[in-house]
Amino acid sequence: MPAIHKTIYPRIRKHLERRGLLKTAWRCLLGPSQIIKEYSRSRKDYPGLAFPDQFDLKHGIETSTRVHPTDLKIDSPNRICSAGYWPTRPEIFHEALSEFTIRYEDFIFVDFGSGKGRVLLMASDYPFRKIIGVEFSSELHVLAQDNIRHYTSNTQECRDIISLCMDFTEFRLPTEPLVLFFYNPASSEVMATVATNIARSLVENERPIFVIYVTPTYDVFESANPLRLRKIRVSTDKYSLYTNRG
Repeated sequence: MPAIHKTIYPRIRKHLERRGLLKTAWRCLLGPSQIIKEYSRSRKDYPGLAFPDQFDLKHGIETSTRVHPTDLKIDSPNRICSAGYWPTRPEIFHEALSEFTIRYEDFIFVDFGSGKGRVLLMASDYPFRKIIGVEFSSELHVLAQDNIRHYTSNTQECRDIISLCMDFTEFRLPTEPLVLFFYNPASSEVMATVATNIARSLVENERPIFVIYVTPTYDVFESANPLRLRKIRVSTDKYSLYTNRG
């Protein structure tokens, strides 16, 4: 359940830093109804309890329950910019990945904001060279490690899976070809920082990169200069796909 003192107060502090006292006071006078709506929406979106879905039941893990970011202990200053944990639907993941014509053995898969490790385990059905999850919540990271240990699947093709506990804006990308996954994990500022990091990495070491962006909210991959990945046209609004390949 979202904690209101963690949901609202940090936003006020952030607004003070960016806009100053007068504009913040004016916003506070005009915005109570919006704050109440946002908090009510958060309570609805994160009920706190959930029954395991078929993916969890099949593989003996727990990745179904949503978690609000204010219910987590996060040391990073980017915690105010984070989204909560939502499980990715298997059909969306496999559908998106199937759009790439690649030799999986040549690629490292990276999930930015990997939560409980659900996407890492779905990716292990493909023969990636390695699978990496980056999660800045130590609690979700521990759950991911536990899920990786207990995961059982007759179709698993990659067992080199690791979960790293760190802010993904500080994650240094591997130099190998990459498939990068995002489930709308953070604010536009944080996503823009990651896009810049990808661009710098490509300048240092040119190689194929493919991006899956589920529930795309911000136009950071096409507009980030000098990144400018090419958007792969697909007939869905559930995800966007990008690549630097022609």
